[in-house]
Amino acid sequence: MNITSLLMRRSLGRTLFPVFLVLVLLNTLLRSMNWRYEWMWAVYQYNFTVVLLGPLLAGVAGWEGYRLARSRHFLSSHHRPIAMLTSAWAALFAWCALAFLLGLGVVFAITAAAGTPQWPGLRGLLTPIPALALLALECAGGLAAGWLSHSRLAAPLAAIVVFLATLLLYTSSFSVFVTVGGATGSLIGLRPKLGTQMAQSLFFTLATLLALFVGAWLASWYRSPRWPVMALVCALTIGSAVYATSRDHLYLEARSGDVVCSGKAPEICLGRSYTRFEPQLRAHLTPYNKALASIGVTAPATYRQDATSTGRDLGQLDLATVTGKTDALVDMVLGTYYGSRCEIRPGSAMEKNYTNARFWLAQSVGAETYDDRGVDPVIVKGTVPERTKAAHAAFAGLMACHG
Repeated sequence: MNITSLLMRRSLGRTLFPVFLVLVLLNTLLRSMNWRYEWMWAVYQYNFTVVLLGPLLAGVAGWEGYRLARSRHFLSSHHRPIAMLTSAWAALFAWCALAFLLGLGVVFAITAAAGTPQWPGLRGLLTPIPALALLALECAGGLAAGWLSHSRLAAPLAAIVVFLATLLLYTSSFSVFVTVGGATGSLIGLRPKLGTQMAQSLFFTLATLLALFVGAWLASWYRSPRWPVMALVCALTIGSAVYATSRDHLYLEARSGDVVCSGKAPEICLGRSYTRFEPQLRAHLTPYNKALASIGVTAPATYRQDATSTGRDLGQLDLATVTGKTDALVDMVLGTYYGSRCEIRPGSAMEKNYTNARFWLAQSVGAETYDDRGVDPVIVKGTVPERTKAAHAAFAGLMACHG
């Protein structure tokens, strides 16, 4: 039996594999699952798991390194230090990577169960590589720390250092070294930059090799210095780090052809994985169009899921609205009639127009009207012609302020 197979059986990673898996599953299942409607969003968001999994792995690796250090002389007499450390790293990383990939399989299952069409595609399947490479580096760093320090404290210190470094780097200009995923909103029309992912993966891989080489070299420098190898790996690691930091710090890029538009009056533009919701969404919007037409106000011409904001004749569709919720429809439709420069100050004419228009629109489509205080009594109790005239005037006031 070779040393890698032996360490796979006796690795601390095997003992703690259930802990790795439970952590991954809890982080996935106990958080919002809005990502389940998009393959790319699901995979990219899942990569954020490394923020929790990485420190744990580094701590476990630190303890594994300490265990190996206690038998350093015996192990070094039978195997080269670099081969022994690499085998220990491979065994521990393999168990953690298995938990990570099983969690990713759960994410795929949830996304498929939500009815999301197609499959993630090659780019989606390649997206977890930087996350796995970062875990490999954190494992190698913790292992080397425990191996070289001969101390039990290496385990908790490695976990704490990795966690704090992740938080600090994540909010700094060097976030490229830890940002391998995580998206709080839809990635419709977006995808991770392939060049950035490749640069990250290259740096993480070289830094992993460097950590293992340093650990082995310092343990046996008096017998086999190997300066050329160390110098080469160090130079390549530094070069890859410089290259990674010199790239654009925007981790996402535009993805063309990701939005499909259909119908007229209004035109509805949705991400490809959301097109099955179009009939339901159109049915929800139809009462608004009819109500607006009844007072002579032109309804918004287009609603887009990839819109960055609501504008004149353009409604911005959020995820909840697309997937069936109607709570935000009144404000979304109303927002197409006035601009962001229009301040709704208490007591202003703008506030009066907004209050009247919102109450009338909500009442007309059967939505929640909330409190009618501040609403023109004509809007609440007037005759149909009076209500129509007052509502038209309110919308005209909003449109006059559109910026």
